[in-house]
Amino acid sequence: MPRSNSAPLLGAALVVATIAIQHQAFARSGAAAGAAKSLGSFPRGSSIRGGRGLMPVDPAVDPCADFYRYACGPWMAHNPIPADKSRWGTFSELAEQNRAVLQHILEKASRPGLGKAPDTRKIGDLYSSCMDEAKADAAGVQPIQRELDEIAALKDASAIPAEIARLHLDGVGALFSFGSQPDDMNAKMEIAAADQGGLGLPERDYYLKTDPDSRKLLDQYRAHVQKMLELSGESASQASLDAARALAFETDLAKVSMGNVERRDPAKVYHMTRLSDLMQETPRFDWQAYLKALGAPAFSSLNVAVPGFMKGMDAMMKSVPLDDWKAYLRWRAVHAFAPLLSKSLVDENFAFFGKTLSGQKEISPRWKRCVDLTDRSLGDALGRAYAKVKFRPKEKKAALAMVKALEAAFEGDLKDLPWMTPETKKRALAKLDAIANKIGYPAKWKNYSSVAISPDDLVGDIRRATLFETRRTLNKIGRPVDKNDWDMTPPTVNAYYDPQQNNINFPAGILQPPFYSDKFSTAQNLGGIGAVIGHEMTHGFDDQGRQYDADGNRRDWWTKKDAKAFQKRADCLVKEYSSFIATGSVHVNGKLTLGENTADNGGVRIALRALKSSRPGSLARAPEGGWSPEQAFFVSYAQIWCENKTAQAAVLQARVDPHSPGRDRVNGVLMNMTEFQEAFHCPSNVPMVRHPECRVW
Repeated sequence: MPRSNSAPLLGAALVVATIAIQHQAFARSGAAAGAAKSLGSFPRGSSIRGGRGLMPVDPAVDPCADFYRYACGPWMAHNPIPADKSRWGTFSELAEQNRAVLQHILEKASRPGLGKAPDTRKIGDLYSSCMDEAKADAAGVQPIQRELDEIAALKDASAIPAEIARLHLDGVGALFSFGSQPDDMNAKMEIAAADQGGLGLPERDYYLKTDPDSRKLLDQYRAHVQKMLELSGESASQASLDAARALAFETDLAKVSMGNVERRDPAKVYHMTRLSDLMQETPRFDWQAYLKALGAPAFSSLNVAVPGFMKGMDAMMKSVPLDDWKAYLRWRAVHAFAPLLSKSLVDENFAFFGKTLSGQKEISPRWKRCVDLTDRSLGDALGRAYAKVKFRPKEKKAALAMVKALEAAFEGDLKDLPWMTPETKKRALAKLDAIANKIGYPAKWKNYSSVAISPDDLVGDIRRATLFETRRTLNKIGRPVDKNDWDMTPPTVNAYYDPQQNNINFPAGILQPPFYSDKFSTAQNLGGIGAVIGHEMTHGFDDQGRQYDADGNRRDWWTKKDAKAFQKRADCLVKEYSSFIATGSVHVNGKLTLGENTADNGGVRIALRALKSSRPGSLARAPEGGWSPEQAFFVSYAQIWCENKTAQAAVLQARVDPHSPGRDRVNGVLMNMTEFQEAFHCPSNVPMVRHPECRVW
């Protein structure tokens, strides 16, 4: 599950809130989509195992032919995709269970009464304002009329930069993104950063591909933009014209944007630039007006992630007519706020991004969207309440014990590597030893005392919550990095590794079945949460993470011989995963998914090594159900990736998600492991045995 190598850039905060309330999981954009890595971002779980052990397997399937079908076939057959989901996996129920806990907390917090703590009152009032669908429907587009009027009043191009800043303060992702991030070369300090952005579709290639399916989707997108503009108050003829203008504008931005594979190289999105030089290189865009309207602190240099994008954007200040700018900005504002407005806008927004793009049949019930909105907007306040009722000290103690066991296993793996020289091994071991572990929830909670929340002003509430986070992000510029910050809220069913802080982060929400239970065997726990922990550790040594040292600074600490040996092994994974079919004729992108595939392969090996090193009672109890420890381990690992998904969701994942499909996260890993082949007595000439095996760690 990807998280950023920086705080979210401006333009992302409200997108977080609005996407959560419409149909999608949280996804970052701009420079916030950097090198840090996580387990995966799709919903999980219907058959939570509790203390019951492993789920049934399909005895009719040869585990040496297709282990994923063997381990997941019964679950897949009995767990169709719910109407309000486009993807459904074995961990989705855990996410749903957490959401139900949050609903209970919010319903209680929203009841009238005195004596509530300030944060309790705020989350209750925000939830109440969100749940008032009748009020939102009656208000129509009026709550964002201010933004629409400001855009309509633009007189010339010189007024555009200040208007972009005002939209960014409201959380509208227009044109580019701006915020703070740790400095790649001095990870102790936060710096200013500007990055590409401003697209409505998930990635630049959606605008640039010319095959029939891509052209059809662009036509559907243009029709959607037109409908949304009509619903915002434009006439049909004006909306048709403005939709064409907005699409042409976004296509121009796509042409100067960097592709998602190229962006995976941290060096390609790091260009420290003096502010005065940026002003000279992009003279048509008034950066002083933008930064003044934004209220950004003073700084002399910043990271311009994609210089070519900024130059292309600057050229558009001259080449694009003012009416086209207005059409684009109006569309971005309507799109950003649409899920908070009238039912007609909510439904049309879902019709394209939910049904057309993802294949989701129905929008999620409003209570779920409102729970997610509150989690995204006041995450620490809600997360603190969640942690009190769901995260026990023994979960944290067990997680830390598991981490220590896996660190020891990884240390042994590094020492035994035959292809790495002693010089690089020494530095790798130092980096592993320096990894910090953050478990459950932040050591210091955010202070929301300055955020005014009203139970009858949804758009205003989100504006103010967004502004709070925006100011918090901007105020980091020029200051030391706060290592207490989390990029995921406590109820999140996810985990991540941060290369610039060299730490692994495990929210309370994931430290439950089917990842972990004190009723599970050692093998089951290591196949579940153990593989997850190993996955995050391995991210520190994948093709991106390996570029950062023990202190989080990007520097080359590898000998040339070792770097060449690493690349050879990474290339094997690229070739292997590129051969997998995501859906129909669409292949997995082995280059886009390289980091996650490296972490999957390494994480399972580390967890298996920990299992072999364990002693009875050292981590949990003995395996159940007749499996050998190794067999139980592999079945447990496979079953955390069981999933069903729509065809549209499969295509979308293949094009933009750095994680491989669940099937390939299982078979792609295990076919590289002699230990798996021995555990299930696989001969050498079967699909689950790869020649040669791909292995980095």
